[in-house]
Amino acid sequence: MAYCVNCGVKLSLEIRCCPLCGVEVVHPEHSVPPVFHSSQPTQREVPQKAFDKRLWINLMSVLLVAPAAAALAVDWIFGSEISWSWYVIGSLIVVWVWCVSPFLFSHNIPPLWITIDAAALLGFLFFVEMISPSQGWFFGLALPITLGLTFLLLALIILFQRKILRQLHKAAALFFSVGILCLQLEFFINRYTLGGWQPGWSLLVFIGCAAFALVSVVLQRRHWIVEEIKYWLRM
Repeated sequence: MAYCVNCGVKLSLEIRCCPLCGVEVVHPEHSVPPVFHSSQPTQREVPQKAFDKRLWINLMSVLLVAPAAAALAVDWIFGSEISWSWYVIGSLIVVWVWCVSPFLFSHNIPPLWITIDAAALLGFLFFVEMISPSQGWFFGLALPITLGLTFLLLALIILFQRKILRQLHKAAALFFSVGILCLQLEFFINRYTLGGWQPGWSLLVFIGCAAFALVSVVLQRRHWIVEEIKYWLRM
């Protein structure tokens, strides 16, 4: 039995308001327990740490400066003059550029750091030619081969970034690029060593790569084959 808090009349458990004064009746045994909303999150959010580009650049600098200094010291102590250590220092500089060039800018631009990497390699090769007894191989061999490889990489990166190529079209582009690269290698090597081009192994490699590229293009038109390949490769 309950009583009205306003007029004191006896009330039954089924009544929701006082029949005499009309005040709403709240039965303690039927009251809904208060719901407490915690300010603490129900799940723990793990913050995503951004890649520290400055730390990476400093780390690579320290790791590559040490062997460069060691090579220079050994060459200076045990040799009458600094000779072979220049090759070590130059190659380590190229490795440093290759490792840090993708992180030198706020936005990752692959064509830009590929161009920087190619310029660093060409600079090292030109330096090697200047300090080595043999001359003429840089402009006749190293420069065209490096530029050809760089242009192929830039073309592939631009095609992939703009999403012009579909799944198997990308494989076709890779096969075709390998064939073109082999043709370039044999062409420039033969022109430098023999004074002309005699197609040989590179032509066979190009025909094989072109055949694989053509098969990839044809298979791209068969959607069920593409889906099956994506399933097996978990793409």
